[in-house]
Amino acid sequence: QPLAPPALARTMIYNMYIFNRLGHCLYYREWHMNPQRPNDEEKQRLVYGSLYSLNELVQKMASVKPKDGMLTIKTNVFTMHQFHTASGMRFVLNTDNNAGDLRQNMYHIYAMIWVECVVKSPLWSPASTKPVDSPLFDRQLQTYLEGLSCFR
Repeated sequence: QPLAPPALARTMIYNMYIFNRLGHCLYYREWHMNPQRPNDEEKQRLVYGSLYSLNELVQKMASVKPKDGMLTIKTNVFTMHQFHTASGMRFVLNTDNNAGDLRQNMYHIYAMIWVECVVKSPLWSPASTKPVDSPLFDRQLQTYLEGLSCFR
């Protein structure tokens, strides 16, 4: 089981996106967010486009190709954690800046929750561009995240 990030200060998870390799948002969930925000579809395109562009920049600017690519983007307001799978899926978790390193947690969400609840479901197709509707995935993700020190 992945370790929870160190509890340096009170931390918070804001939202999570899961994108397929073509940039379609397959899953979006938010917690502790300000209700005044741009429409979800626009925000999803902005997040994916920003990640795609920054990943391309990292690949072109690095003298040695990064093994894991870009893992986090930190601003003065939040940190965007990214986990990129071999199949091109992107898992994005936005937190405040006190959350710490969530690489193991992002891998756990992919391997132990996404794969087990969604990929192994006979109702899911890897070619689908429609949002995933899996109450089992929602429950297991919620339970896992609530157990982390950064879910407050």
